Amino acid sequence: MRSLALAALILAACGGDDSSQLIDAPSADAAYDVTRCLITGNYGALGTKTGTAGNVMGNPTLTITLEPGPPRDTFFLKLAMARTPGTYTLAGVDLDFTSCTLCVNVIADIVSMVGPTKFYFADAGTVTLTSTNPPAGSLQNVTFHEVTSSGATVPNGCVASITSMAFGPL
Repeated sequence: MRSLALAALILAACGGDDSSQLIDAPSADAAYDVTRCLITGNYGALGTKTGTAGNVMGNPTLTITLEPGPPRDTFFLKLAMARTPGTYTLAGVDLDFTSCTLCVNVIADIVSMVGPTKFYFADAGTVTLTSTNPPAGSLQNVTFHEVTSSGATVPNGCVASITSMAFGPL
């Protein structure tokens, strides 16, 4: 997205001196392919969102609807190890889809009786937990990349971001 906007800017700068000839460069948001990616590229500041607390194999979870659809998109948080309240930078093991202990996801286009179409996994950002069971807190500057259902990064896959969001159970 940014590279497309940067390329347009470079092409505009390298043009002749005919100032009457304007180049209509797409914005970074306009370049995002919602049809291919199936989600909003940049969710921005989402305010406070509440969702359903759960438990997956003994691990506390929180599911929040981002887009009701149908098909719907959700934010999904799973704490795979005992965590204490605190602020955590997503790094190390938490950047591995299969072994994360603080797992942050966006799940795209969930179709009733079929399941999700795309998965996005966090690759940067900060999560503050004020409660761990059920999960509650906030996140800042979280970015996501597209992964397969088994967690492999999709080559040339889509990306997304959430600037900020407070979260907790209903």
